[in-house]
Amino acid sequence: MSQTVEEQEQEKNMDKKETAEEEREKMLNAENTKHASKPVADLEIEENHQKRKIPIGGIKMPGFCRSKSKETNKDDNVKSTDKVNAEPGLAISKDKEQNPPSNEVSINVEKESKEKESSRGIFRAMKLPLASVFPRKKKETGEHDIVGLASVETLGDVAEKVPAADDAGMETVRLDGNAFNADDPPKPHSFVVCLSAARRNLFVTVSTLLILITVIVIICVACVGPRYVLLEPPLKDGKYILAPTSCGLVEGILEDGGYAFRGIPYAVPPISNRRWQPAEPLRRIENCWTGTYSAHNNSIHCWQFDSSGRISGTEDCLKLDVFTPKVDTRNPLPVVVMIGAETLNGGSPGVMQPSSKLARVREIVFVRPNFRMGVFGFLAAEPLSRTTHPPTSGNYGLSDIIVALKWIQNNIHHFGGCKNNVTIWGHRAGGTLVTTLIGARKANDLFARAWISSSSAIFPGEELSKSEKSNEVFLNATRCSDAACLRSKDPEELMNAVPSSWLIGNVELPEPKEAGITNAKHEWLVKDGSIIQEHVGEIWTKQDLKVKIVIGTTAQSGTPVKYLSSNSTLEADQVNKIVRESLLGTNGLADEALRRYNSTLKGLATMISDIRVVCPLLTIANMKTNIPFYVRTRPRGETLADPDSDAAAILGSYTPRTVEEKRHVDAMQKFFNRFVWFGEVTQADPRGAKRILIVDQDIHTENDYPNCDFWINKNIAPKYGRVD
Repeated sequence: MSQTVEEQEQEKNMDKKETAEEEREKMLNAENTKHASKPVADLEIEENHQKRKIPIGGIKMPGFCRSKSKETNKDDNVKSTDKVNAEPGLAISKDKEQNPPSNEVSINVEKESKEKESSRGIFRAMKLPLASVFPRKKKETGEHDIVGLASVETLGDVAEKVPAADDAGMETVRLDGNAFNADDPPKPHSFVVCLSAARRNLFVTVSTLLILITVIVIICVACVGPRYVLLEPPLKDGKYILAPTSCGLVEGILEDGGYAFRGIPYAVPPISNRRWQPAEPLRRIENCWTGTYSAHNNSIHCWQFDSSGRISGTEDCLKLDVFTPKVDTRNPLPVVVMIGAETLNGGSPGVMQPSSKLARVREIVFVRPNFRMGVFGFLAAEPLSRTTHPPTSGNYGLSDIIVALKWIQNNIHHFGGCKNNVTIWGHRAGGTLVTTLIGARKANDLFARAWISSSSAIFPGEELSKSEKSNEVFLNATRCSDAACLRSKDPEELMNAVPSSWLIGNVELPEPKEAGITNAKHEWLVKDGSIIQEHVGEIWTKQDLKVKIVIGTTAQSGTPVKYLSSNSTLEADQVNKIVRESLLGTNGLADEALRRYNSTLKGLATMISDIRVVCPLLTIANMKTNIPFYVRTRPRGETLADPDSDAAAILGSYTPRTVEEKRHVDAMQKFFNRFVWFGEVTQADPRGAKRILIVDQDIHTENDYPNCDFWINKNIAPKYGRVD
């Protein structure tokens, strides 16, 4: 019975299979009929074209490795039977899907064509397969050929599927893709091609974008950042160069690899009604020049007495010289302002004469201003005080230097200098003026450092009225009682009216008559209430000074001029006589002085220098614990370290003859340059214990300077210090 049931089921399955085969044959016959009705022209074109065969892998198969035969084997029968038994509905639907009726095929093809037409565009193109995005070069051919199977070797360049089913339920593949077909997908846009490639190579794309963004940012920063129109102005005729100032263009000259600008006006000329008035900056257009100011030649110094007593100079003298290695605002260099004078009567600028070569070698901008001296620069007189409000007079030379410092603050960057790194260097009487300006409120923030060499340590302490009283001797010589009369006088007439006692300096050992006389020497500086409001010593004691300071001198800085000649000699007896006849002899200090210094010309010069210059300056330096004090002991030449030898070594204005002198000059220049550049004195003890620097071949430190303690304890120094 069971055997009969199984046979019945097999027969039913076979019946179903035969029914499916019959339907399939009908569909194939309908397809053949359709192809048979093809136009003759198309058939001829097909025959003319060489048939291409499709590799087995190029056919879209419903199953894996399906056989070409329509006959089924046992395995297929078993599998299909199981599948039909399990899902009969699904099998029927798949058969319909693989073999649709002819009318349904045409409707589907038309519908699919419309859908493809409507879906053309960039978004449809983005979904195309890789073969559509990057098509190979196609051959130009005519109509598409529908081909059968072939080997892999006969496969064409590009295969495009044609939605036509064969008798095995397979879709044939169209190999020639050159001819246009409405069902073909649209050719993708070049932008889409690039976008697709970018999507496939995401890492490379991101890296490239980052590099491009970085380059763009760098270019933008370079364009937006600081720009210099011109690194340095061009030379005119190969030697002239222009620089702007607050009053107009000035023209300098190329010298020794650097640039020199000589005689640039920095204040209103102090002539006519401006005589004996404080310096006035060039603020008004009428006080400036038109066009370009030629700054080629040396300016004439202000009225003064030279070392031999002769008179020379001019009143229209408020001009300055600038020496710079470059005329460029990039990387500004330190600035050194040089104030030089042997006395406040004259001898300016003395040894303080820079050059373009010096500026180039040191990489420093040097500025040397002229300033009024003597009666034109420091006269305090009651007729002059009455013409100002509040009433005051004197210290006009100090006002000149202050205005010159203000000019530097406003203009030095056009000459390659840094206004925030200004060192004011005063030598001898110029050092006295610099010492005064350190505590002056009107000079605040105009310089950052001060180098004082061989200056005076005696400063005015009297009121203005007393100074005016002591200067009446000059008014009597001019026969003037008011300011108008004084301003109408010829400059040479005024210079000749200066008392001779005002011109003599204290250059010998103190005399016995000096002991009972106060203010034996004329004081040019005056406590005017405007620039100098209190004694300099009181200012230094009370205030924390805003500037860094170095004070120094030479071991024989107070030597009288008559002993500076190379032919000068003194015997021991002559030295003993000079010492015993001085104030030292009357005070019983001669024997001790001779024991300390010995009876030679060098010993006498050192004794005079200690009393008049070195020890008084040391008392000034001792007012602050952070002020280094140097003494140059190395002589220039045979025997003496003359008053200008330290400045000459710094400026390199003399040629060292021996190895020892070369080492000394090199040590002195490094000492100065490091202070100017960085405000440092590396040799000095920062705690203030060892801050006396002895400059010989090299620099070494000491706790104190020999013999100064002796003179200070005996009230000789600083009481009898030199007065400028």
